[in-house]
Amino acid sequence: MSTPLLIYIFNLAIIIGFVIPLLNLFTGWFGGIFGGDLDVDVDAGKGVSGHGLIPFNIMCLCLFLVVFGAAGHMARPHMTNLLFTALLLAGCFVVAALAYAALYKLLIKRLKENNAAALSYHRLRGMSGEVTLTITGEGMGTVSLKDSTGAAISFRAKIDPDLRDQLPATIKTGERVVVTEVDPANKLCYVSLYIDQI
Repeated sequence: MSTPLLIYIFNLAIIIGFVIPLLNLFTGWFGGIFGGDLDVDVDAGKGVSGHGLIPFNIMCLCLFLVVFGAAGHMARPHMTNLLFTALLLAGCFVVAALAYAALYKLLIKRLKENNAAALSYHRLRGMSGEVTLTITGEGMGTVSLKDSTGAAISFRAKIDPDLRDQLPATIKTGERVVVTEVDPANKLCYVSLYIDQI
């Protein structure tokens, strides 16, 4: 394999590994493509075959690409013939795969096990919280609710349309609200002001 082609492959892997998270950070592009909540942290929940040891995860894939490209650049001067090239490429792949597995098992998996989605939408109705991003009219804001451990968790929220005539047009940051309804499909909760605030 020629050196210019190897340089191109390693550079491309590094660029893709950095561009995907940046695109998501600045545009939410992957959230839109994969359905909102999947974001850069897309996790199939199972391996590609449906029962793999380590599930597919886009954040881990990005790390894999960056590590593969960087390891390839470091190993490239030693790729003097076809055999060494094949062995070193396989070594770069193994190193990148180990980085993928380490990130998933040590960080991503633990975050998912502690994910607030476990509290999730079917248990939100009736919970009280505080508006952290102003909810205006039919627009969307965010509310902070607390799980059983007391940890604050943010959820997207709208003013309950059935109560809109009884509520102000805007619920401002810092005001206390109660969740009156949930929409799990759109990952959204509908809220009303506390009775003593109406």
